[in-house]
Amino acid sequence: MQKTFWQKTYAIAFIALALSACSVTKAPVDPVGTWRGTVKNPSGELVAIAFEIKRDGENLSAELINDTERLAASSVSLAGDVLKVRYDFYDGTLEARIAGDELTGNFTRQWSKQTLVREVKAKRNVAQPASSNSESDLTGDWILKVGTGENQRLWRASFQTGGQTGGQTKGQTATGTIIPVSGDWGQLSGEWTNGTLTLNRFDGINSRVVRLKAQPDGTLVGELDLGLFDPKRPVMAERISEKNKAIVASMPDPKTHTRMKNPNEPFRFSGIDLNGQPVAWNDARFKNKPVVVSITGSWCPNCHEETPYLQTLYEKYKAQGLTVVALAFEYTGEQARDMAQVKIFAARHSVQYAMLWAGSTDDANAKLDQLINFGAYPTTVYIGRDGLVKHIHTGFEGRATGARFTVLKAEVETQIQQLLKGDS
Repeated sequence: MQKTFWQKTYAIAFIALALSACSVTKAPVDPVGTWRGTVKNPSGELVAIAFEIKRDGENLSAELINDTERLAASSVSLAGDVLKVRYDFYDGTLEARIAGDELTGNFTRQWSKQTLVREVKAKRNVAQPASSNSESDLTGDWILKVGTGENQRLWRASFQTGGQTGGQTKGQTATGTIIPVSGDWGQLSGEWTNGTLTLNRFDGINSRVVRLKAQPDGTLVGELDLGLFDPKRPVMAERISEKNKAIVASMPDPKTHTRMKNPNEPFRFSGIDLNGQPVAWNDARFKNKPVVVSITGSWCPNCHEETPYLQTLYEKYKAQGLTVVALAFEYTGEQARDMAQVKIFAARHSVQYAMLWAGSTDDANAKLDQLINFGAYPTTVYIGRDGLVKHIHTGFEGRATGARFTVLKAEVETQIQQLLKGDS
């Protein structure tokens, strides 16, 4: 049967429409590669970010990169052109849209009792700056004077720049860490160019940048941005040397900074364990036992470094009577939500000792009112068999501090051995 004119016209139109639809079909988005870009802090400051997406069959994985340090995501998914990278142990998520080799989105995480959203922009497979040896070498240990007047604080810092290591010129690239009494900032990376040192860190919790300009007297002057809603802080850095050894000696010591108001009374603590049961300092399980209490939080990067080491020591010494307890102070104060984060934290590090939800970070100082100068996470309290505090260590200096990390681990083990022997 012959088709009518209109039937032919409709058929041609249908074919043209189908071909048109096929021609605009987008190719599947592939997120694989190394992405480099910026995270925008509330101050407007841009912090460098780097992360790598990998594929293994149908599965995607992601790692945040800070110098040689890599932080694996808990899950990665792709829906169309929208990438979602989840860090459940920090209650944080990167959600971004990919267009070719460009990515735009937000990193969202819980902070205190509010949600903190930071804009992220990145490009794929962007080369790192070429190294050069045109700058003087800042490698070494430094004092940082942070803030002004009564609010000024003394911190340590370690920088690595310039020179040659193993025959490879490092030059423009710069690395290091900053070490307040509360513990180190982890590995920082950036550039030492045109007389200005810029170091960045974005790790899913912290979004920090320090920018310091060289002065004729050899000091460095600039500011740092902590990535929250505080104003930037002025900073002056000077090398540690014989000339400033008195200043170094006056700096807060993590071994003595936090202490008991009354060392002759027992350290009182309480919380809810992972099974929902109340636990307190005067329970029978702690009587005549040496106890290590870690004041911690799932949101705290230094706590994620201390916990695996405490777990190792617990396994080594539990047969000799060692007891370890973690008091987790979380952000929201909502028991169900906070407890979920504590459980994720415990599972991530295969914790076998008691982990307690102790309340909100807002309530920590009131609940720990026996302590002077408490404020660092973690803070670790060593209690003897007599129930009295023998030692308190503020913060935790992790892998990024190099030799300080090695020394601290040895000191922690020595403290535990002394508790087990009954030494003060």
